[in-house]
Amino acid sequence: MAWALQAYLGAAHLADPLWRLALARRAKRGKEEPGRLTERLGHASMPRPDGPILWVHGLGIGEASAMLSIIRAIRAVRPDVAVILTTGTRTGAEGLARIGLPDGVIHQYAPVDAPGPVRRFLRHWRPDALLLAELDLWPLTLSRLHKRGIPVVMANARLTDHRYSGRQRIRALMCDVLGLIDMMLVQDVRTRERLISLGADPGRVRVAGLLKAAAEPLPEGEGRLAMERAIGARPVWLAAATEARELPVVLAAHAQARKTHQDLMLILAPRQLTDADAAASALEAAFGSCPRRSAGALPCPQDAVYLADTMGEMGLWYRLAPVSFIGHSLRVEGKPLTGKNPFEAASLRSAVIHGPCTGNFAESYAALAEAEACLFVSGGQDLAEALLDLIAMPERRKALVDAAAGVLDQARESLPLTLQAVLGCLPAATIR
Repeated sequence: MAWALQAYLGAAHLADPLWRLALARRAKRGKEEPGRLTERLGHASMPRPDGPILWVHGLGIGEASAMLSIIRAIRAVRPDVAVILTTGTRTGAEGLARIGLPDGVIHQYAPVDAPGPVRRFLRHWRPDALLLAELDLWPLTLSRLHKRGIPVVMANARLTDHRYSGRQRIRALMCDVLGLIDMMLVQDVRTRERLISLGADPGRVRVAGLLKAAAEPLPEGEGRLAMERAIGARPVWLAAATEARELPVVLAAHAQARKTHQDLMLILAPRQLTDADAAASALEAAFGSCPRRSAGALPCPQDAVYLADTMGEMGLWYRLAPVSFIGHSLRVEGKPLTGKNPFEAASLRSAVIHGPCTGNFAESYAALAEAEACLFVSGGQDLAEALLDLIAMPERRKALVDAAAGVLDQARESLPLTLQAVLGCLPAATIR
């Protein structure tokens, strides 16, 4: 065992008793689900199904939901394989609960990277392989899987400039950890080169494309017909996954656009539900009444805004809004924003508008921009003008969504590559 990994494992053993305290504190802050806290310590809350088990892990709702398409594909080919889908965040679990899991899939919280929790998790579930979404790497967990001969496939990985810089500072540990992964399927050539520079075996790193673009469209959810009736024929746009610091720009753009289209309605879906109350106050101050989805309210004809403050319903809002500004992408004071997945909107034929900060999704936006399948805005004035253009010119809007559909079709090649890699790690099906 290399020295960097050995040092990490030694520290992990010493830190094992501290995890209970850390988890308790996180639960008090609402970041852990108290009733399922023991899952984070490796105690299963469900019995193990018979037969082969595939463990799929995604940190949050974005990573986990991107795995649903590959899970469905695996289950279609191998219905005998049950799936344990783990997330590391409470919002991830709540989002999956709203979306709904495919048949044969059990959700659990991922065990923390400590000897006791990992040992209990593996002893109960006895997975035959792990499919790891992106670069959520836990050295102790990976070392225990390697020791047990359990193969690991990493999918949809991408190393941004910022993340690459951080991992260069721990290159020795990264080299050791990457050596524990059997196959790395990455989004682009640059990520492949960066992983190899960090010590990955070139024969284990393959460019597969954007798995998130291959994901099935988000589910519609409930209440679409009632919302369509309440909105009526007036134009509507969606500000999706906005961060609190973007709100003044979004509201100013909406106010500007309403000077031309007085019946224009904004659906605001904040990225964090903890921002919902502050967002409601700002919306009421700017536009008067602000009906909220969490209260079961529907928009009235005089409402200029609607607050979509629930989890797991983005599929509904994208279907209702022919134009979507994908938030977490404007330049703001303080810590830079890093973008959000534009393919969720594109797959539901909502025209994509975004700001300059695409960070974690730069490749996704680059693919759309190259195909002229999205609109870039630098700030509030640009956003207002883009909204007016797309509202006034349905043919322009159609051109954008048609071009985005073409990008999605090309990107879906990542799905069969990932499916092939995972199936190759599973035990052969039993002939009955």
